[in-house]
Amino acid sequence: MAVLVIGEVSGGTAERDSAVVDALGLKDNPPAGARFRVAGPSENGWRVVSLWDSRDQFDQFVAERLKPTLEQVGIAPPSFEFWPIESVIVR
Repeated sequence: MAVLVIGEVSGGTAERDSAVVDALGLKDNPPAGARFRVAGPSENGWRVVSLWDSRDQFDQFVAERLKPTLEQVGIAPPSFEFWPIESVIVR
């Protein structure tokens, strides 16, 4: 089942997000199962919302790519909220 992932990065900024996106190579090497990613400022810092084909694929991305990259650039892991998705309409 598809899942929408909402990540909150306390104290995050556009510059830090851009550095993480570059370090992860998301533009040239998107992770399996990732459908879209949007990001912007939130009340506590920075919010990243992404749609995945499955929770398992997201968890694999976190373990294999996101967590090691965040440790490398010195950013604390975000908190995540998950929302199961039944349908998506794109125009």
